[in-house]
Amino acid sequence: MGQETVTYLTNIVIAVILAGLLTHSWMAQGRTESLRCWMISAWIIATADMLFALRPELPAAFGRFAPTFLITLGQAGLLLGARATAGQTRPWGVLSAVAAIHAAVLGYFLTLDQPTHWRMVANGVVWAGLSLASFASLRKAPVFFWKPAFAPANVFLLHAAFHLLRLGFAIASATYDWTGIAAALQILGDLEASFFTVALFVALLIATLQLRHQELSSARAEVETLSGLLPICAWCKKVRDDAGYWQQVEDYFERRDRIRFTHGICADCADNFKDQPFEPSAPEQK
Repeated sequence: MGQETVTYLTNIVIAVILAGLLTHSWMAQGRTESLRCWMISAWIIATADMLFALRPELPAAFGRFAPTFLITLGQAGLLLGARATAGQTRPWGVLSAVAAIHAAVLGYFLTLDQPTHWRMVANGVVWAGLSLASFASLRKAPVFFWKPAFAPANVFLLHAAFHLLRLGFAIASATYDWTGIAAALQILGDLEASFFTVALFVALLIATLQLRHQELSSARAEVETLSGLLPICAWCKKVRDDAGYWQQVEDYFERRDRIRFTHGICADCADNFKDQPFEPSAPEQK
């Protein structure tokens, strides 16, 4: 079993596990749009890895076109998830145009009689551009998605930087006919794909859980605040119980908290009524 096959199989196992975790998270957390985008993208990337591994057994044209184009679709889905997380509109028209142009470019390279480094350049431009767009969107999302060192936004930025660097080497290889560098660039690309898949989807899961925890904590604090409010009449000072009935303050607390009241007179009232004769109230009729 060759090194390339081992790398692809490793990518498949990682991608399937992470796609399954994202699917479980999507089903358990209300099926939000952003998680749905992450989940679909994870399965698309896992499918692309499977096709990369099966490439020797597939028809040449299909094996060269389908897995590469699926990576582009997966990256587009990641951008949709990033924009949904940031509360931004979905650029369906732009993404459709990018996908169509990349498909046309890949189709053109299939017509060539021999491999070319410019194919790697075209892939790098598309994938780096989509990653930079995802990074820019997540910078406007909640802080969990961009502030930590290993936040999803930073993973996208590193991914774009890698593709731009590889793009530069690919251009130099095509210009100066550095034939020996092509294999090294391919191996680096396969390894980076593994690191990118793990780092991104784990970071997304962690950020989503942190955001969910913050939302639940805020909701709990709001409930506790509301439950601590006691409606009281501004005139007669009766209070309203949970059933909606108005009661004297003494009755409310005696029934709710088993507090018994004993009556006295404060200093201000004593001064106000000191010159008035004390007349006890008549006993309440039962």
